[in-house]
Amino acid sequence: MNTRTRYISFRVNNIEKRAIAMAAKECGLSTSEFARRASLNMKVTLRFSPEELDVYNNLHTFHRNFTTISNLIKSDYFKKNDTILLELEEVIKRIKAHLGKFEQ
Repeated sequence: MNTRTRYISFRVNNIEKRAIAMAAKECGLSTSEFARRASLNMKVTLRFSPEELDVYNNLHTFHRNFTTISNLIKSDYFKKNDTILLELEEVIKRIKAHLGKFEQ
């Protein structure tokens, strides 16, 4: 294991210190780990609150269900209804865009 034995320090004002501490806490990291990852251009992601995670899971379920409905409408079981299909594809596209925001 590569132990960390070197120190780097930098000065910040009170507002910057609070902002860094809050951002680190939201990510579930210590301030030093947060600063290390940010300075090394490593991925620093926020953790989801339980409510946000629930919303993400619901969006994912909706996306899967609308895709299934869209595939069913495209099948031979239904006559192709372009209006419904276009609306479903728009809903799928919008949900996928919102899911992409969560994944960044």
